[in-house]
Amino acid sequence: MICQRATRLLWLRALTALLLAFLTAGTAVPTAAADDKRPPGSAEGMDLSRQYDNPLLSPPLRPVLELRVAVGHILPKADKELAWDPRRNGAVEYFNPLRLTDRQIEQLLGETTSLSFTGSQAWRTSTVEVDRMDGFLERAVVEELRKHHVERLIAVSALNNPRRLHAEQMIQRVRKRLHIPDDARIYGASERQQCAARCALLYPPDMPTGFGRAYGLTVWETARMEQLVARARKDAAVSGPKAQDRAERHVRSQLEELERTRNASTREKLQLDLEEARKVSKSWERQVLSHSLFASAEPACPRPSALGQHLSVPGGDAKSPALVLAAADVECDEDKATSGDADSTASADASGTDDAIGATGLGATLTNPGLGNGGIDFSTMKLSYLADPGDGSGLQYSFNADLNPLRGDVRQSTGVAAATQSSDAFFVWLALNPQHFWVNLSPDEPDRIVDGQLGRTDAGRVLLEADLQMKKTVAKLTHPHTTLGKRYWDGIRGDCVSSRNWIVPAPASVYQDGDKLYILDAPLDVKMETEYVVASGDSADTPTCPKQDQATEDHNEHLDRTLILPRLRKAINTAPEYAALRRVHLARVAAEWYRELSTTKDTTYGELVDSGDITDWRITGDWKPRDTFDKYVESYTKGEYKVTDRTTRGGTTYVRRYVYGGVDFTSVPVRKVSDSAFAADFGTIPASVDRSLRTPSVTGPDNTVWLGAPTPRQAATGIEPAEKPVSAGSWAIRLLPILIAPLALLLLRRRRRLTTLSSSPLRRAAMGWPPRRK
Repeated sequence: MICQRATRLLWLRALTALLLAFLTAGTAVPTAAADDKRPPGSAEGMDLSRQYDNPLLSPPLRPVLELRVAVGHILPKADKELAWDPRRNGAVEYFNPLRLTDRQIEQLLGETTSLSFTGSQAWRTSTVEVDRMDGFLERAVVEELRKHHVERLIAVSALNNPRRLHAEQMIQRVRKRLHIPDDARIYGASERQQCAARCALLYPPDMPTGFGRAYGLTVWETARMEQLVARARKDAAVSGPKAQDRAERHVRSQLEELERTRNASTREKLQLDLEEARKVSKSWERQVLSHSLFASAEPACPRPSALGQHLSVPGGDAKSPALVLAAADVECDEDKATSGDADSTASADASGTDDAIGATGLGATLTNPGLGNGGIDFSTMKLSYLADPGDGSGLQYSFNADLNPLRGDVRQSTGVAAATQSSDAFFVWLALNPQHFWVNLSPDEPDRIVDGQLGRTDAGRVLLEADLQMKKTVAKLTHPHTTLGKRYWDGIRGDCVSSRNWIVPAPASVYQDGDKLYILDAPLDVKMETEYVVASGDSADTPTCPKQDQATEDHNEHLDRTLILPRLRKAINTAPEYAALRRVHLARVAAEWYRELSTTKDTTYGELVDSGDITDWRITGDWKPRDTFDKYVESYTKGEYKVTDRTTRGGTTYVRRYVYGGVDFTSVPVRKVSDSAFAADFGTIPASVDRSLRTPSVTGPDNTVWLGAPTPRQAATGIEPAEKPVSAGSWAIRLLPILIAPLALLLLRRRRRLTTLSSSPLRRAAMGWPPRRK
């Protein structure tokens, strides 16, 4: 027995020596597999630590460092170290804009980061100068970019959570979701060498890659390990299967120990790299946080336009009127603004005027592609404050939104869409006469769906689609296979139920302080009455419900009012599918107040009231009111569900339910809150609104955030410094982007179809092409 143990020990020592000999011997690196994938092992690529003392400061990894800076800025003080945790790996991938469609560029540059309260995972899109990456790209790619005068690449960087997706996998999710082809991928880099298990195989074999520090086993070491395992098993074959397994485990344990030692060393080095990079980044942190991705796509001075807060499409004649576009009504020297003189730039930085122009609560939150927003649920954005100083300088306004980082819609594109929708509706409610603010879905009135003017606007579309959605909500509430639906149908009398539900504004609670309006609450109500349609004309083939006896009608109507109506009313005031309706309703309340204000004083948009001019707010897509009506007729005739559950002695009984609808915004009842009640219940709102003109402002026990903007003149000339934003526990944000040009472009994207390489302002900005001049 002793002899056998000694022999085994000698054999293991010999095997270890053989292992070391094999590892130190040079052999060719395995080529790509037959399926055109990289060979097993950590991705082979450029070891950036051989060229840079601190590889995290190298050009390829600069976007990752900027992402760490942004994440650290957004996280609350107690969590800021998470942005610099060496256990979190950062990666970046570069894309050739020439290989992307305009839509893909628009989506990449228009979306926000995915960033939670605790800083779990984040990704960001940015643009990088071709010159910076010249030495890392294939020459053919650089030559192609130069040939087409492309000056900027698109980079997607990601920062992972150690227990979730790797950063490289996060980037691939973005790429696949946007259907970005492999030939658009021109370089990939990671702080750690891309791991064998998850990441190396994500890259095509011919795609150049780089890494900051070595991590895992190389391709050569992985291949040698398999060779050593095969040889060890062969040598141990004479001793039987168990000896072969021991030999294999011994070989693999040696390589695993090598991998553990290397990875531990890499983490220590990255800790030092990150500490140094963090110090260095402070010198350009402000540049990252104030960087405006699309600033070059608009002239430095706003172009004149019909209305004080309209901007022109770059390179075109279309206008995008919106509250959130702040074109300054002040003199502007474009030569000075675009000269790029170092002295003037330094002077601006010293005086802080760039802060006054760029730092606005709404602009800061919507115009930083890739930067987190602290968990703002943009789907809940609603116009809650409006003011017109009366000096012709424009409007002040502020939106209110919920903070919901875990379940809310944090995409900036959603915020832009919400702000645009509110703005468009506000101007439509001003331009058209209130008597036209109704829509009607009734099967016997195909020619009375919506007013002709209103039906050409997004506000009209929202009202019609909300009317259709209301019918679907009623169907959902009354479905017989739900608890509520069963109660409802068990109580129904007769063979048919017919009613009309329509949405109207409930009294809105507002507070007026001179030329300022605070919208405190603006609920919607649902009216209901029993109604029967008489088929005639075009609707002769439409199924109808015969009139019931009065006792049956009263009973069924009472059942509707007690069981269905309260839940329907709640859905319309809270459900996500009615968010657009609530948004345009708030704009209607603001517009009604503005109408009254314009009768007592000069206002910026007083001439627009009842002008009938909706030119700038027409829908440019293919939607027509008849489209929604046809969907309603289909739902009405075919039903939302078909269930045969009620039976009588005479056989099966079908109980039919018909719902007619409408939305009526012709009048807006208002309840004005007294000074004392406002001070007692809403006393913190004015200060929050004032802060929101410069920076996002959190207030109240429910942690809602205000996002505002000053008048265009104030945006151009500066407003008084705001108080520090109120913090809500783990939420804090203060970014400094330029509002006018970037937000204009984000809003203008939906106004114009992008058809050619040179026509797209997003593509021109992404590639570094100069803006078009008229």
